[in-house]
Amino acid sequence: MPLSLTFTLDPRGQTLPENAIPALHATFFQWLERGDADLARQVHAVSDPKPYTVSPLTREENRARFRITLLDDALWPPLQVGIANQPEVRVLWATLPFATAPHIEQRTYVQIAQEAREETSVTLQFDSPTSFRSHEMHYPLPDPVLVFASYHARWNVFAPAELRIDASWDEWVRDSVAVSRYRLETQVVEFPTAVGRRSSYQQIGFVGVVQYTVAGKHANIRAGLGPLNALADYAYFCGTGHKTTQGCGQTRRVSGCG
Repeated sequence: MPLSLTFTLDPRGQTLPENAIPALHATFFQWLERGDADLARQVHAVSDPKPYTVSPLTREENRARFRITLLDDALWPPLQVGIANQPEVRVLWATLPFATAPHIEQRTYVQIAQEAREETSVTLQFDSPTSFRSHEMHYPLPDPVLVFASYHARWNVFAPAELRIDASWDEWVRDSVAVSRYRLETQVVEFPTAVGRRSSYQQIGFVGVVQYTVAGKHANIRAGLGPLNALADYAYFCGTGHKTTQGCGQTRRVSGCG
């Protein structure tokens, strides 16, 4: 079932690096390997879509936080073992113990599908830089087709077969859904190219709030509302677009564009 783990850490006055993502990503695999080394190797080798996401590390007063989400039930039992055996995060020179137990949020795929509303407008908050890989380029715009196709692809890989959304639904989005309001800016993310090297590369993504509204002329306009709302709720767990395992695309549904 989709599951979100929010970790609150105690920096204990230690300075932290600007980009902790490689260390957080490594910590996830250390935890997973402690619980099931074979599964950790399988997850590391799998191509997109990946069955997990990792958020950036944020600092709030005397606490630091980050989030891991899981899309595949098989990952949770071994990850629990690893977390219990290593209740801390190592970020380069800093060791950050847990300040509190991880906060767990979970919903089954059945719950998300059955509890989906039929609202004709959904608003998404993009909390970390988001972009898409298109024609060998990064595309940093919240195009509704790309956004919802991103969720659709993940859903159909990890949800039970009976809940999969038909491939034709992407055409419904193309014909029916448009951006109606937004408050956005772009941000640059820097990624290291290799462990132990200083060379890096940059990627531009968008952050902010986008409202999507059903406004098209599709013959069966109401047929797509259930999947639209279910996938908007699912975004909190699966993230949006490219490099969601490297801190990008952290997303949540919100009540309005503000």
